[in-house]
Amino acid sequence: MSKDTDVEQANGQEEQQAAPATSVIVTTEATLPPTMVSTATTVIAVTNGDKPVEVSPPTEATPAPTLAAAIATTATPTEQVQAATAATTIGGIELAADKGSGKSSMDPALINFKVLYVLTQLCGLTLIVLVGTWIGQHFGGLGGTANPKLEFNWHPLFMTIGFIYMYGNSILIYRGFRTTNKKTLKLTHAGIHMAAFILTVIALKTVFDSHNLASPPIPNLYSLHSWLGLSAVIIFSLQYVAGFVAFLAPGLRENYRIAMMPLHIYFGLFGFVLAIASALMGLTEKAIFAITNPPYSTLPPAGVLANVIGVLYVVFGALVVYLATEPAYKRKPIPEDTALLNSSSINE
Repeated sequence: MSKDTDVEQANGQEEQQAAPATSVIVTTEATLPPTMVSTATTVIAVTNGDKPVEVSPPTEATPAPTLAAAIATTATPTEQVQAATAATTIGGIELAADKGSGKSSMDPALINFKVLYVLTQLCGLTLIVLVGTWIGQHFGGLGGTANPKLEFNWHPLFMTIGFIYMYGNSILIYRGFRTTNKKTLKLTHAGIHMAAFILTVIALKTVFDSHNLASPPIPNLYSLHSWLGLSAVIIFSLQYVAGFVAFLAPGLRENYRIAMMPLHIYFGLFGFVLAIASALMGLTEKAIFAITNPPYSTLPPAGVLANVIGVLYVVFGALVVYLATEPAYKRKPIPEDTALLNSSSINE
């Protein structure tokens, strides 16, 4: 009995060892160094005694492509265009994109700026033409000191050219010519301001002459128009001196220039808005005093033209302020600006 029992136990052990595995799942994951691509392979070995299942061999790990190749392979066409036209950053300063980029990749905000900038120029030039037509057709044109009334007509014309149109364009010069280097823009900005200041001084002289040489003389500086206008001229003059010392004259430390920039921008825009307000007051004052036959209240052609000029003053001023303050239209530094900044810092 013991021999039979031993034989049966031995046979049972052999049968257990020979029994097929019903479901064995082996999962292997290739652990690779950081420079290798990990490939996870699942091997399923199933022997059910009837039909063997084909087992796929594990895939060998392949070296990872370089970062540039991976970006070039996986990036979509849109991402590749954006990467090609993206701005460059040097020393923490974001530089403008390459000048050679096509129109198809142009920033939509820049397209909007160009349209509004052209509209602003057309509005300003139309203003000058209409003011010249107004004083030429309805107030006898221009004259000298021999005719104080005609000499006065230089005042609205020169104020419109210098203190409105040129002042506004000087504010927009950095954004309107964004691909020009900063030093050239600074000199142009200062030059346009100087030309506007000269025309403004001549315009003030003509209005004082027209009052003092009249018979009888007309009092000076009694109206709100004269008060606000003179205040705008004073602010403009102080702005010019402060800007010249801070941003053109050598020797001032860079941190002082950075501290003065917000004040320079604010008071520049404030003076411009004050000039627009003063021009509207002066235009209304001239229309009321000078348009008498027929009176201004009946809205004759001279009165209609005066109102149209006033509306264009407002439109031009609004466009200039918007273009100068919209963050999306801000000029980005170009590589020449960075080189200039570094050289000035070394000189200091």
